[in-house]
Amino acid sequence: MKKRNKKQVKANLSRKFRATKPCQEQIPIQKQESFLSVCEKVILHTEETSETTVDYYFSKAVVAREEKSFQTERQAILNLIAFSDHPITPLIQSALNQDKRYEFSEQIYTVLSLVKNDGSHSPYMEIIKAFILSGTKQQYTTYFNCLMGTSSSFNKELPIFDINILNNTQLLTFYEVTHRILLDNSRQLQTLEKLTNFISNQVGEYTSQSLLFFESYFSIDKNPKHSLDIAGHFFDAPNLSGGCTNYLSSLAFNTVHAAIAMADIEEANYWVDYISDDEKAASLRHSITKLEEKIGARTNHPLNPEYIPPSSLEKISTRMLMILCAFVDGCGDDWGFKTLKHSGKYIFPSDTITETLFQSLAINGFIKISKSSFNSLDNSVLEHFNEILWNAKFHLNVIGISDNRLMALPILLEELERRNDKNEVAWQIRQLITTGYFYSSFEYYLGNVDENWAREFTLNEATIERINLSTLSGKDLSYIAKSSIRFTAGQYSIGSTSSNKHTCNTLIGSINRYFDWVDEGRFSHNEYERSKKQPILSSERLLELISGFTPDDIYNLPSLPQETEEEPEEY
Repeated sequence: MKKRNKKQVKANLSRKFRATKPCQEQIPIQKQESFLSVCEKVILHTEETSETTVDYYFSKAVVAREEKSFQTERQAILNLIAFSDHPITPLIQSALNQDKRYEFSEQIYTVLSLVKNDGSHSPYMEIIKAFILSGTKQQYTTYFNCLMGTSSSFNKELPIFDINILNNTQLLTFYEVTHRILLDNSRQLQTLEKLTNFISNQVGEYTSQSLLFFESYFSIDKNPKHSLDIAGHFFDAPNLSGGCTNYLSSLAFNTVHAAIAMADIEEANYWVDYISDDEKAASLRHSITKLEEKIGARTNHPLNPEYIPPSSLEKISTRMLMILCAFVDGCGDDWGFKTLKHSGKYIFPSDTITETLFQSLAINGFIKISKSSFNSLDNSVLEHFNEILWNAKFHLNVIGISDNRLMALPILLEELERRNDKNEVAWQIRQLITTGYFYSSFEYYLGNVDENWAREFTLNEATIERINLSTLSGKDLSYIAKSSIRFTAGQYSIGSTSSNKHTCNTLIGSINRYFDWVDEGRFSHNEYERSKKQPILSSERLLELISGFTPDDIYNLPSLPQETEEEPEEY
């Protein structure tokens, strides 16, 4: 047998092994395509065929984001709202999946990573939300302004966004998905309010629980009654959040507060049961109980509006009608009267006369405070009648007369013109005004005396009667008030009075002495002529219109009424 060569055997075995070893094929590396270029191709194809699709708007937004063309981006991405009830396209699905075939820029990767794809809402809505969130907080509002058509940088380049092509469901879904972007940023609440009102106007009665909640929320301070009305529709509206949000407890909490402000105990008791926080609910139940006690304690108060029926215009005396006209002209508003504290300065000359006459209108029921305002007053305030008169908002309470200055005043003046005794009553009002000039000067100069006796001083009844019955001019009465206070303050400063009571009695005596001297004509007061800069009071304008008395006549000349039978005073 032929002996084999060992080296040759090894070589043959080696060749055999190589022949039987499977070949490893090299897989070629697939080159990624830029997603931006894919989007550019979609845009080019769409513009050539004029067939706009959701892929076109999405691609347009992607390219605009890369090019920092923010207005175009906003207009493009908002167009996705119209496709929110359509199935997602393969292109957009591949983008959301960040398909390995495509290369995504850092900008687009950031946007796509923010897309929440849990099935609770349309992917297109989530894409819109992601585009908004991927910008700066200062840019958030620009998307919503674009939606509402209030964008300051709107451009006419394609794609144009048209709100009119959207249906109610799409608008409400957009609101549901995006409103918390604004809510979670305290600086964007104003934009959220605008968006809420805009969507509400667009959809009308077709609404949602989230939209109703914020409609109610933004109305609580401005119009609590409207807020209560809105809350009443909450249970009839669908919750479009997919179970993610429920505003019922918050709505109930806010509505109870509004109901308490409106003194609506029944409404407050209804909503308090829907508050999930036991501690808050208990606190509000305590407030409701206090309100019930407060209402019970106020039943017999003379300003309680519940027991003040409206008056008939024909039954208002001419005197009170003239006073009412002066107040409507002087502090009437678009709704009711402005408060005397802010607008009662230029009706009659002094606070004393103004307060007395306004009180007479309230006591006689020609004006009244609203029920909610009355019930909101603290119990301690009820005993301070003057504080209510100066700080509360009152309303006209005359049958057939609108609670509006521009509408009410002409009707009241027309009725006044028909009164046969208007000229006689004008003399009475003139005397009130001149008397007011005494109190005006007296209040001013006594207020400038920073001493205890001045703070303790009150006029006695005899002196008040002499002042009110005086027919002296406003000029003379102002002189008496000023001079008597200056004399008394001088006596006090040199130690001629021994106590506060003595000083107060000195002032009473001084007032009466100056009255005597002026009545006797022993002083000339030309230096106290009416200043040209002195404002004309609404009561003075009224007298000039009715009887021709000018403000200078009222101030400079004696008030000498004709001999007529006086009407009984009603204040």
